[in-house]
Amino acid sequence: MKTRQVHTGYVNSPRVSDGFVLRDLVRLIIDNLWVVIGITVATVVLAGAYAIFAAPLYSADALVQVEVPKQNELAQLVSKQMQSSPSPNAPPTNTEMAIIRSRAVLAPVISQNGLDIVVTPRRFPVLGKLAASFATPGTPSRAWLGLSSFAWGGEELGIAQLNVPIALQDKKLELKVLDNRHFQLFDPDGKLLAEGEEGQLAQAGDVSILVNRLVAPAGVRFTVERLNEVTAVDLFAPHLKIAEIGKETGIVQISFEDRDSAVATAVTNSIARNYVAAHLTRDQQEASKMLAFINGELPSLRDNLKRAEGELQKHRITSSSMQASTESQSYLQGSIEFSKQIAALNLQRTELLDRFTAHSPEVKTVDAQLAELHAAQDKFEGRFNAMPEADRESADLTRDAKVAEDIYVAMLNKAHELSVSRAGTVGNVNVIDTAVEPSTPVKPQRGMAIAVAPVPGFFLGVLFVIARRYLSQSVSEPEQIETRLRLKMLGAVPFSSEQANLELTPALLGAPAALAQRAGGRRALAPPYRPNADALLAVKCPNDPAIEGLRRIRTMLDSTLVTTQDRVVMVTGATPSTGKTFVAANLAVLCAQAGKRVLLIDSDLRRGRLGALFGLPHATGLAELLTGDASLENTVYRTSVPHLSLLPAGMHPDNPSELLAMEQMRKLLDHFNEHYDLVLFDTPPVLAVTDALIVTRHAGATVLVLRENAQTEQEVEETLKHLDSAGALIAGAVFNGMSPRRSDRRSYEYIHAYANETKASVI
Repeated sequence: MKTRQVHTGYVNSPRVSDGFVLRDLVRLIIDNLWVVIGITVATVVLAGAYAIFAAPLYSADALVQVEVPKQNELAQLVSKQMQSSPSPNAPPTNTEMAIIRSRAVLAPVISQNGLDIVVTPRRFPVLGKLAASFATPGTPSRAWLGLSSFAWGGEELGIAQLNVPIALQDKKLELKVLDNRHFQLFDPDGKLLAEGEEGQLAQAGDVSILVNRLVAPAGVRFTVERLNEVTAVDLFAPHLKIAEIGKETGIVQISFEDRDSAVATAVTNSIARNYVAAHLTRDQQEASKMLAFINGELPSLRDNLKRAEGELQKHRITSSSMQASTESQSYLQGSIEFSKQIAALNLQRTELLDRFTAHSPEVKTVDAQLAELHAAQDKFEGRFNAMPEADRESADLTRDAKVAEDIYVAMLNKAHELSVSRAGTVGNVNVIDTAVEPSTPVKPQRGMAIAVAPVPGFFLGVLFVIARRYLSQSVSEPEQIETRLRLKMLGAVPFSSEQANLELTPALLGAPAALAQRAGGRRALAPPYRPNADALLAVKCPNDPAIEGLRRIRTMLDSTLVTTQDRVVMVTGATPSTGKTFVAANLAVLCAQAGKRVLLIDSDLRRGRLGALFGLPHATGLAELLTGDASLENTVYRTSVPHLSLLPAGMHPDNPSELLAMEQMRKLLDHFNEHYDLVLFDTPPVLAVTDALIVTRHAGATVLVLRENAQTEQEVEETLKHLDSAGALIAGAVFNGMSPRRSDRRSYEYIHAYANETKASVI
């Protein structure tokens, strides 16, 4: 019984992930160096184009100083009554920067500078922008292609005022130029809203528009948009930058960017002025509120004073003793201080309740201070429990009168001060530096953009080749198969330009084949005619690097088959166009040149090409042999290469799979196995038809031919599964048509140099 043993080159195990190390990255970059360089150069070109054509952006900045806010007048009074001074705090810069960004400050600035009105010329796609880039502002360009409704550059439209209903805010309106001075305004549905003339206010219903500049040919259309306040602020904010200079300095820098340097300057100064004015108005309003509060409290304070003084006077008249003791004086002095502080805090609490709730932090702070004072007062009064009742009553009345007098006088004086100083309020915010119109743009930084561009360009190139390598499922190098699919590689065959030239040469059908066609018979050429193998690369260019690669594969295959008595080897591929016929034919020539008796069989009964390669495109072959229409003597040809015989595919039958599955096929292989040292089968692709799976049952080893970027990993994996299910003994894979790698440049240079030296010695 014949045994078939071979060390398989495929292990049916789960796919493994190939680790990506620095060495692999370096090889990948070197192999795709021109791609990386190309992307880097493209990035530099794009950066240069951006630097040249990008619209300049100017930035103007102003400096504002935010001082520590003063206490309000009542808080100062409380501090004075409590004989304490507030601890100094850092300027509230973060709060003030948030105020600058508020709509209360920005909305008036946007309105004053007309930034809530957006005007966009209607341009023809692509060509319109290109034409506008060469136009002179104020001088409209001639219409291209007769499209006069589009703006082609140089047009100007200035709108000083645009009022529309809320329903039309943030909507794209259309302004059509009638002539040099007249225009029409339409809503998004094409309904006429207003019609007017340059320099005159046009009004119709709720819509009014004032165009202060109109330079455009008749028929040109503009898109006009009146922004809502919220939308305008949202679009305005990204161009505004606010930052504190240093840490806790209270110096705030306000910067605004715009394509027009004059606009950037005007807007920046407007923001600074509006912010200072808003702050001053707020301080004045606070002073007015405080004055109103004090004036409202003065009548009740005056009544309290009169009542306290009356009760004290009455007590002195009825009391027999008018001279206070030392203990009474001490009690009186301390009690007066506590009462003054408590009265001042109660006033402050009353004022705070007009602005805050009872649970606010500000009110709770005052409540805590009152609780502490009441506790201290109770403790103080407890020291004088033994004091005579008459002395204590006299001291209490004296205290009440004194406290009422001090509070009333202090509040009266403060009211007079507020009346005088309210008009002269300066606030705690002032402008240090106003914005000056910039002469140079902040963007684009042309030199920097071009100088820095190679760095991101290089990284983009590297990312591209990595993504292409790992996102693409195509097999591009042998390592992918070895590491991810656990398939042994017998070797790689470099791409051969000589073979490419041979495939383009129409001499594949030689003179003998032409004679056969003229003779009108498929079997006009039969043994002992010897097919010519001169069209094969192994014969024509025996020192080509591709042939050297096949010689290494021949050596690997010999070592693989050394332990088996089965001399049948099947050469197949996963998909078409992998070069399996090239590998099989040239490998057969090399094995024959090594002294082996080799039979090359074309079992691709559908599209076999081996006969054409040897100049026998219409010779009888395997198909006729299996059907019994021909004998071995009429189908097996001895070629011009010693020890090499050829069995072409023959005719194209209607049932090739059934013919290959016949018992006659097994008998033929047993015969060939006894009379030849090596039998090479060239079969159709595995994923295309089932023929290869039929032949592989009779083969002692199967060689899978892959080609660079000709199949995906999934296709290779599926092919291996099909072969494994059919009982194939896979010797390994051949990687065909491999492009020279820059990382393997020295090896390729050595092979080419060796081949050239050999060729020169032959000559």
